[in-house]
Amino acid sequence: MPMTLADFPRPTGDNGRGLHGSALPGWTGGAAGYDYWIRELVEMGIKWFKVVDDGGDSLPLCEKLLDAGIFPIVRILRRDPPPNDTPEPNPGHIGAAEEQTIRRLIAAGVRYFETNNEPNLSVEWKHNAMPGNALECAKLVALNWLFDARLILSWGGFPGLPAISSGGTMDLMGALVTLGRADILLEGCWIAVHCFGGNRPLDFPDDAVNRAGQLLTSETYAHGAFTEWAWWNTAKRRVDTLDEINTLRAHQANPAATLETDHACWREFEYYHSLTMKYLGRPIPIIATSGGYQIGRRNDLRYPRVTPAAHSALTVALFDFMQRQAPDYFFAATPWLAFDSGGFDADAWFSTFWHDALTHGSGGRNHLPTITVPQHDLGERLPVIDAVKAMQNLARRLPGAQPAPPAPVVISLEDKMPEPAPTVWASWLRDEPPLPTRQAQTVPPREPLFAREEKIETPLESPRESALAREAKIETPLESPREEIVAREEKGETPAESPRESALAREAKIETPLESPREEIVAREEKGETPAESPRESALAREAKIETPLESPRETMLAREETIVTPAPPPIKFDAPERLAPPETFVPTAARARETPAPLALPIGDEVEWDWRLDALNVTVEPAQVEPGLMYWKLVRAIYQSPAESNGTHHIVYTVVNERNVPVEYQKVKQSWSDGETEAMTNEDGEARITLWLGYAPDRGERGAYAAWIDGLPSDRVVGLGLPAKRHVSFLLTWRRTLAR
Repeated sequence: MPMTLADFPRPTGDNGRGLHGSALPGWTGGAAGYDYWIRELVEMGIKWFKVVDDGGDSLPLCEKLLDAGIFPIVRILRRDPPPNDTPEPNPGHIGAAEEQTIRRLIAAGVRYFETNNEPNLSVEWKHNAMPGNALECAKLVALNWLFDARLILSWGGFPGLPAISSGGTMDLMGALVTLGRADILLEGCWIAVHCFGGNRPLDFPDDAVNRAGQLLTSETYAHGAFTEWAWWNTAKRRVDTLDEINTLRAHQANPAATLETDHACWREFEYYHSLTMKYLGRPIPIIATSGGYQIGRRNDLRYPRVTPAAHSALTVALFDFMQRQAPDYFFAATPWLAFDSGGFDADAWFSTFWHDALTHGSGGRNHLPTITVPQHDLGERLPVIDAVKAMQNLARRLPGAQPAPPAPVVISLEDKMPEPAPTVWASWLRDEPPLPTRQAQTVPPREPLFAREEKIETPLESPRESALAREAKIETPLESPREEIVAREEKGETPAESPRESALAREAKIETPLESPREEIVAREEKGETPAESPRESALAREAKIETPLESPRETMLAREETIVTPAPPPIKFDAPERLAPPETFVPTAARARETPAPLALPIGDEVEWDWRLDALNVTVEPAQVEPGLMYWKLVRAIYQSPAESNGTHHIVYTVVNERNVPVEYQKVKQSWSDGETEAMTNEDGEARITLWLGYAPDRGERGAYAAWIDGLPSDRVVGLGLPAKRHVSFLLTWRRTLAR
């Protein structure tokens, strides 16, 4: 059964603050012991702690953490039998030894587990033998993770979808969708992310340097004793000058930057949330099990190197964001790294590395400057520790009741782009009944650049969409003429009406007009009468299933001339087909009892059931190129679902049948766009779903972003699909295997 965000356990007084403990398993607290370090964590307000386990060695630490009110997040290392006993998780899944460890940890109270780590890197594969095909590689990782996830869920734990390295492109959620197994993500799973900030600011890519090429001044160039160290260029072996940096900033300014194109930054959690909304249509928990900032990083030469002071300020701001502004789905952030271990002493908060490196020089290790900073005052504890201890400790509110974010950071980039005026086309496609008490729409204030709300369901934006969304966050679409009329009537206004407004206003007032031939057919069917239908009646009956199509001229004339003089019968309710339920109620193939599929009721011969509203969207069909006497996939039905009809979902729903109209199982279906494609397999009902997530504007002559077809044989292709004006609609397409004539 799908879980909500509120169903997942969180620590008492949760503030979203976490910390990644040791880079390696077997950490025992050194000479000070566990109790000393847990007191340090409590003083810093840490509520989540990332632990690495090898053979159950983390159990004593996890018990201590739980007693202190800190939730462990345990990464389970998996070792194969000798000779390959190194902890390389791919390809493979947990075995008997790991199962026993997880059971013991769950019995102790641990709930959150990871069983894989950055599978997009070859170093995480046995003998570095990572498959070259990106999609097949992701599917292999996803299949093995499914084995782990099912076991952990059955024991009462919550498995994390493996984290991809910062800025990585492996799409494990997409692989699960392709395999038809994405439903498991709603059953108690969460997403692990590694959102390292590098040396980029917290609000990257929306900061002024990245978007507008904001120039340095002599004041912002200065970093006190660390000035030369902060701007040291390890490739050139010298300090970058102010003019060189400003030239670089001007050349690399990117006003259209989005997280889709560059998510190697702290806000990477937003990118993975957008994928969740794309594939699942609803949020699931995200935990940053590693990430944050490390002293000495300078990956992006437009910004200074992370100094100890900057590391402290950025981490405090990160934690303050977690406890004040983090969206409900973003549970916790556990910056790397608490303790010196495994050669990661340069990253550890408790370490003597920086005192020695700044006093005597780093020797170029980790691309660090070779120069010294004799004026520094660093001991074995980085200044971030005392800074976090001095922070105000605020418990986060329950999901759904987050405090309002602070005033937005304003960056002047360019003049605002005007919003397009509402069009007649937009009103045609709404197909939604007028709201009984519609209020005037308002434009909310601009949101903080790094505080996105989970209410935004459209995941990744094009450059133009991104610019529009930043400048004017409009929560509801512009009203159609019909909605404007209803709103004026509710206010008591009666302005002079245009012919179209007059017809729409009368339509809104007439609850049940005299039955048209179409309504008579539906009424007879509800009474159990099944008279022989003429071809015209059959077409009308199918058309009657569309909730509010655009009126024909004849229907408009009748609506103007007829007067209601008899009591209105109860309105006819048209139910959406059971098979086309939204994702949260869509039962996966594996969970259904297998039955012999019955033939579907579909058009016969060369007839195509075509929803006329698709014409308004510029949707067309490209016929298959096939010789007579050969089999091909023929499109026999194409139905459009408005936001009201699709229940807010946004999919291409494929149905594939054979010559006898019997559903075809395990048939690959395809979806493509301008620079890529994806695929899915049909279930035992011959159905598959692929999510839509790109918008377009057909009223301006644009074509939809997607094409859909069936694999294996020549196939009719439906082109021009997409989300018109970014509104959530669906397309129901059916193909039949047919012999070409």
